[in-house]
Amino acid sequence: MSVILAHSPVDLARAVCPAGTELQGPSVEAFAVIGTPRWPFISSRTTEQSLPGTVIVRPGVDQGLGYEDEADDGEGEQDRDRDGGLWARVSTDLSGAGTVENAIPHPYRQRALMEQLLCQVCAAPPEHDTTRGFLFVVPDGPRDRSAARSDWAERALEATPPVCLADAVESATGCPRLGRATALWVRRPVLYGVSGICYRLRSGTLHPFKTTVPVSYEDPALAWTVAHQMVRRFEEVTVDWDFTEYLRSRHTAAWSASRRASLQSATAAERSAAQGSCPVSAGPSRDYRLALREAVRS
Repeated sequence: MSVILAHSPVDLARAVCPAGTELQGPSVEAFAVIGTPRWPFISSRTTEQSLPGTVIVRPGVDQGLGYEDEADDGEGEQDRDRDGGLWARVSTDLSGAGTVENAIPHPYRQRALMEQLLCQVCAAPPEHDTTRGFLFVVPDGPRDRSAARSDWAERALEATPPVCLADAVESATGCPRLGRATALWVRRPVLYGVSGICYRLRSGTLHPFKTTVPVSYEDPALAWTVAHQMVRRFEEVTVDWDFTEYLRSRHTAAWSASRRASLQSATAAERSAAQGSCPVSAGPSRDYRLALREAVRS
């Protein structure tokens, strides 16, 4: 994807979704604006669903997967990213309908954030230190500094985009899943590949056999993968334990055991309103595979 200069998160979200995938309709909730703590840019809404597509085995020496009606915007960036990865087809709904699903990243928006290294909440430039690099907050780090190897995050493969300082702090109080949030400064977040569903061809039929496993852009398995998220490899990493402990203390103060328990019994809308900004992890829980009608063509 080329670098897109957008004036607002709404403009960017609209620019990065392939033609024909945005749902059209009037705004239904004035406060449900993408790129805010109530709706982090990366997060899906319940109204954003898989779109149908017939997956075929492409003819030729390379073979691999493709869509029967594969689209290309002239730069090879409709159904595929600039490195050739094939992406799941998902609708985009910017009207504010439905509820936010903070645990489920929207594929096109996550890809834009990872390619351009933008904040996963507001889609603005993230926190950046000239010495230490970009700020990333991963949701499932070590219990404490004594339980971690000094190099535990070096060369880690992550699908979590960077974040700005204000949104990192807001997320610590807004999300019940960040009890082990860990702040990382990464000097070299190297573009690695994608994660998604990898297929295998057996007796003329496609069968999924790996899900949410990172696949390098240099791996032949990329040709047989339908991507959901873009992945970077962290190099030259500094774990910021002081900021980590601050984020965790904010989380502990905001999320008592009773509050977490009450959230378990809440409705989806109540959970979304209560959680606010919440960075997502690498594994999408929605099964985009269901929208793919698999067919094999010679």
